[in-house]
Amino acid sequence: MNAKHGQTTLSRKTAYSYAQIALGTLNNLKSPERESSTGLPSLIIRDAHIWTKNATTRGSILVERGRIQKIARRIIERADEEILARRLLVLPGLIDGHVHLRDMKLSYKEDFTTGTTAAAAGGFTSVIDMPNSLPPTDSAERLVERTKRASGKILVNVGFHAAALDDYDKVRAMKAAGAFSMKLYLPSPIAPLDVNDDKVVVRVLSAAKRTPLLLTVHAEDRTKLPRTREIETFAELVRLRRGNAETSAVRRILRLQRRIGCRVHFCHVSLRSTLSAISSRPSSCLSSEVTPHHTLLSEDHVRRLGWKAWMVPPLRSPKDTRQLFRAMKMGIPTIMATDHAPHTIKEKARPPRKSSPGIPGLETALPLMLTMVNKGRLSLGRLVSLLSTNPAKLFDLRSKGILENGADGDLVLVDLKKRGRIDPEKFFSKAHYSPFEGWKTEGAVHTTVVNGLIVYREGEILGKPGDGKVLKSGGHG
Repeated sequence: MNAKHGQTTLSRKTAYSYAQIALGTLNNLKSPERESSTGLPSLIIRDAHIWTKNATTRGSILVERGRIQKIARRIIERADEEILARRLLVLPGLIDGHVHLRDMKLSYKEDFTTGTTAAAAGGFTSVIDMPNSLPPTDSAERLVERTKRASGKILVNVGFHAAALDDYDKVRAMKAAGAFSMKLYLPSPIAPLDVNDDKVVVRVLSAAKRTPLLLTVHAEDRTKLPRTREIETFAELVRLRRGNAETSAVRRILRLQRRIGCRVHFCHVSLRSTLSAISSRPSSCLSSEVTPHHTLLSEDHVRRLGWKAWMVPPLRSPKDTRQLFRAMKMGIPTIMATDHAPHTIKEKARPPRKSSPGIPGLETALPLMLTMVNKGRLSLGRLVSLLSTNPAKLFDLRSKGILENGADGDLVLVDLKKRGRIDPEKFFSKAHYSPFEGWKTEGAVHTTVVNGLIVYREGEILGKPGDGKVLKSGGHG
């Protein structure tokens, strides 16, 4: 492999020195070799297996000025940086529409730099951040503030969701500020809303329709969630937070959506029956999402792992998990998202009712799914549609999720045969735990390219804060 990176390579041990990087105290991060006259180096990926719309083909890719300029069997031009990729597969960069990057007053859990570093290591070139931050992203002003905070700190592209509101003027302002959706969190609304009142929810749906703006929904009916505090084990907590809370909430939103006709996306669906209810409606306005953990783990893992496997919606029965995986394999859910939700171990290792739900997922999703591909349980085409093509379409990222001339230079190079083992101690995320700890994997991220820049390669961070762009709905950044 021949690559002129023109900058200092950061190992895992130095990955957390980004405060110094932001202050410019590290040297050689902007050498002349890194930048061309356009401000971006040219890149050629030579002799790779390249994913096309339905299959792979052998060839090379030229990226200039942050965009794919040519895909051909042979490219005679030279570039500032080159990768000889004979044993590698090139996929369009992954897009995660559901992450919690924390930062601001939650920077102790994760910040924009560590979160996007984890994304780069996981093959994700664009992510969209959820609004339950501190302070919450519940107004246009807060969204602008969060956007400014992220700018210059991110290694991959980042967009933002905003909290659901029932005031059309405020929703329109959030859309103008670049929000990709409004997030309606039914168990505990991010912005004050009486979500038990159908009239309030209808106003939210109507504001989304008029704007127009996608409405993303965490569908659990809070009236059906456990109220007792006398819960001694995580297994009991999971058992009491039953699937009927999800079923009830989805049916309600579908009923109200039918009246309004706005676009609704259901997050982290955990039951096949719920997916069936959503997909049975022949509407282009409806979409759904599954996660790696709901398709691979079950409540049996909660019994063994306790807080490491605690998230909401909770893990379901082994039968539910198998059915959900089969539905994913068949193409019923629209996308897969990680729901990357980092916490400190101190916040997780508490009694069940006080433990923070959520797990880090950006660095485990692709290795886990590539393992499923290698085992013959999932097709490569389905994986690409779940993690790249369909998210790009859903969130209107028109020049992403594809490998073709003129598309954004967001790519991930994969070594399909590389074997590994999931080790949370090696995560770039601040959250060093995982219910997948110790799982053997086959298939790994080799190189991640964002906007034509190599930001990650073989366990090393080559990018720097600022390589990623802030994305806004309806535009690139």
